[in-house]
Amino acid sequence: MRVSLPNPDSIETPAAGVGVVALPYDRDSVLASLEARAGTKRPHTAGLDSLFARFRGPFTTYTSAAYGARQLRDSIDLLRSQLDSVPRTAPDYSTLYARYGRLSDSLAQFERRAERARVVLNRARAEFVTRSESLRTAVRQWEDSTYRGYDSAVGNLVRMRRREPVTDTTDVTGWAHFSLPPGRWWLYARGWDTSDPNAEWYWNIPVEGDTVLLSSRTGRQRARY
Repeated sequence: MRVSLPNPDSIETPAAGVGVVALPYDRDSVLASLEARAGTKRPHTAGLDSLFARFRGPFTTYTSAAYGARQLRDSIDLLRSQLDSVPRTAPDYSTLYARYGRLSDSLAQFERRAERARVVLNRARAEFVTRSESLRTAVRQWEDSTYRGYDSAVGNLVRMRRREPVTDTTDVTGWAHFSLPPGRWWLYARGWDTSDPNAEWYWNIPVEGDTVLLSSRTGRQRARY
């Protein structure tokens, strides 16, 4: 079977070099069982979600400005190469040179915008770290306690079903390939969400058919507490 995992920069574009695991059990069901046994919920989710939301604005403002500046630099570099290859007396030279000037002015504006956004982002990051550190520590302690029996639980499932997890990494075309024994399988993978530094894309889906696309329609976006 074939599995395609998206690129973090574009959730629908395949990415290379990403690990995908085929599991002979439903990972989410195991986690849910351990959480039910613990009898407590993940702490501070509302507080962390609020902090994430406040940080997201400065982050996206900076990344948008930085991306725009990078795109303009690429366009200017290409235009500079064209100008270097065209004689100054050529009819197109003045048109290319005028466009070069306009793009250079736009780049200066984007760079000033990106620098202002960077200052705001650094301030927001310092505040976020200060306020979230103790909350995230409590979350990690809850996870360590709640999921302490995870390895034992999945080990029992593997032995009972006599099927080991299978791992592959997406190739240069963005595809991973599996040859799986008969039985029920789930595909597990995680990917960065570049639009939000505190979120990720998560997949844990049953295998149905010989081709699986891990996309925004088959996965879910979740906070990285």
